[in-house]
Amino acid sequence: MMDNSIDFLRDEVRNGFYIPTAIKQAWAATLDILSKIDSICKKHGIRYFADWGSFLGAVRHGGFIPWDDDLDICMLRDDYDKFRQVADAELPESFVIHDYERKENHWLFLARVVNNSKMCFDLEYLNEHNNFPWLAGVDIFIKDYLYEDEGKEKARCDEILNILAVADAIADGEGHNEGISQKLKEFSKKYNTIFPVLLRNKDSERQVAVELYRLAEKQMARVKPEETQRVGQIFPWVIKYGSGAGEKKSWYEKSIRLPFENTTIPVPANYNEVLSKRYGDYCTVKKNWDGHDYPFFEGQKKEMERVSGESVLRYKFDRRLLKRTVPEKSESLKTVAKECTAELERMLADANRICAEDAATSDFFDLLTQLVGDMQQLAADLGTLVENVKGTDRECTVKLVGSLQALCDALWEEYSEIKDKIENGNGDVALSCGLGNGFAKSKDALNKAIQSVNDNILSRKEVLFLAIGTKEWSAFECLYEKELKTPDTDVYVVPLPVMKKSFDGMINMTDDEIVESAHLNEYPENVECTDFREYDLGMHAPDRVYIQNPYDEVNPCLTVPPYFYASNVRKYADEVVYVPIAPTSEFSENDGCDMYNLGHYVTAPGVICADKVIVQSDNIKRLYVDALTSFAGKDTADVWEDKIVVAESEKNPVDAKKCADKGVGETQNSRKKKLLVCIGANELVESKERSVPLAEALNKKFKVLEDAADKIEVSLVFYPEDKRLWQEVDESLSKEVFEIIDRANMHFISSKPQDADKIAQEFDAYYGSPSPFVPAFSISGKPVMIADFGLE
Repeated sequence: MMDNSIDFLRDEVRNGFYIPTAIKQAWAATLDILSKIDSICKKHGIRYFADWGSFLGAVRHGGFIPWDDDLDICMLRDDYDKFRQVADAELPESFVIHDYERKENHWLFLARVVNNSKMCFDLEYLNEHNNFPWLAGVDIFIKDYLYEDEGKEKARCDEILNILAVADAIADGEGHNEGISQKLKEFSKKYNTIFPVLLRNKDSERQVAVELYRLAEKQMARVKPEETQRVGQIFPWVIKYGSGAGEKKSWYEKSIRLPFENTTIPVPANYNEVLSKRYGDYCTVKKNWDGHDYPFFEGQKKEMERVSGESVLRYKFDRRLLKRTVPEKSESLKTVAKECTAELERMLADANRICAEDAATSDFFDLLTQLVGDMQQLAADLGTLVENVKGTDRECTVKLVGSLQALCDALWEEYSEIKDKIENGNGDVALSCGLGNGFAKSKDALNKAIQSVNDNILSRKEVLFLAIGTKEWSAFECLYEKELKTPDTDVYVVPLPVMKKSFDGMINMTDDEIVESAHLNEYPENVECTDFREYDLGMHAPDRVYIQNPYDEVNPCLTVPPYFYASNVRKYADEVVYVPIAPTSEFSENDGCDMYNLGHYVTAPGVICADKVIVQSDNIKRLYVDALTSFAGKDTADVWEDKIVVAESEKNPVDAKKCADKGVGETQNSRKKKLLVCIGANELVESKERSVPLAEALNKKFKVLEDAADKIEVSLVFYPEDKRLWQEVDESLSKEVFEIIDRANMHFISSKPQDADKIAQEFDAYYGSPSPFVPAFSISGKPVMIADFGLE
């Protein structure tokens, strides 16, 4: 198993697309298969390359295309043959290979390595596979060697089509006629092969069809590597489009491993050239996907539900959640503080009464001593409680504790005076006590303490932010700044640990791992964080709570402490506000992938239990309302219309811009423009076919940037970041490139592809090679220019 961390499995928004944990589970399962294939290929010297969407994803996104969930690789025919020779022995026992020979109705010329022969709900298996019970696979496409002569290639393709037409007719039960029998005889003679006897039963028909597919595949493989400079996926592309669908064999002679989620994957070293030939302007993001059903496991889930008659791993709406109960406040700090001050008033009145009425009694002094001691203890206990709940360093705590200390001091001072007079026999005790006014100073101190309780506890509001990660915190930042500026308001930030759970809901992390997963010390320096173990909802009884975890218990793999589920938080808070972890790109009900994922994070307890849901636009509000109404019933439409609101920043673009520019320190007009320059490893190969050597081109580009230093602040990034990967492509040229960059003394930044969206927010424009930063800048509306290194 690959080490798929909590951070990998959590929800995130990439390039404006929301990816829920359910999709991350599928990614993790597929990456696990890739790791097994990769291990076999390394062991046996077998070459493979990312292909199709996975190839594009590695270059343009540093992993999966966000709205894709399958994984494709390709092998040249000779490498594929080697792989098949060792795969059965090397793959884990549970793995299977699907192809036309082994898998019924798999009439394709590709192999699919699948993680199991059937869906598995065994708890031990699920605990090892991130609670993902569904079948996942990696498709292996085969590239055969093509004839240089277009006429010969056309003739071969016609042969293959002829063979497949007969095979498909037989597989469909339509092969029992004289024409098919004659074709089989022709094939036997032409290709010197013997076919099984074709009987009128499915097993026989399948056997003959498989032999014909095997014959077709032999024709695909009949050109040898040394006989050509062209390769291609014959079925269906070369057959459909001719030899023009082929590619240069040289493109697959040198590879480089690019980042792919939490691992790397090999691609042709001249990846920009290859992708440009296939897709044209492939750096322009077009969010559509018609290659397969999304997600790939949904069909399995529906089939399981059809067979079992029960909903599988789906959240069911509970109408009781629409009923909002009055928050519980009986044990809150405010309630306790009220009770304490009332008790202090009563006790002080008793002290004055004793002085006025009981001074002459024998037990007067003992009663007074007990009463004063109890008052001091109660005041001290209240102060300690406030420090424990509010925190010792908050201004409101310091003021209140100071007033309680002043009360204790006044009580002690007046008590000591009375004691001294009694012990020294200075006159009538009742007179010396002032006939009930012996604690006048204490009364004044108590009044001030009561006023302080009112000012620093009772009249103050409390706002709580329940953050679920440092990356997700950015969604709260503007609201946090706004609440900090609200008068008479205490703001708390409680980072919650995100924990892995078993399929049956048990937390399978140690206490230390849970605490560590809260990342308390990784939030911005200006954010004062409170340990989740120390925040008592009942005692704080916050007026408003901001949440960003939509799931409560229904996330399929992760959870937060149940104490902080939205369904529990609202028992103590006057208002619960749900804020999505990040804004998405605008989409519509026609965007199938977006709509499927929306069903995970919108029709969930956090949104349903919240009193208010803040979304980015009227369009997104409409999608939320429609999804929730469809989920909960038409009669609930008004509920969602009322609780879902559009962010204030959307209504006030000026405030939105202030928030976006927060921390820049200078206005957009006065500061230097920040330019990110990226150099990709593809330049090492592709520059050799250009008119200007790469080293010379880089020197020219850097000189232009240096001359503009008064206007432009330049930062440099490599893709891939690991220099060792560059050296494997061309050690000499990569060394020369690195030396040029070192001499240029440019600011170098280190960044993973998954940080591309964040990086794009920090810069004004992008220039350089294709990389995962390109779509991030494009979606942010920032200028992007793909470099022309080495062109005159």
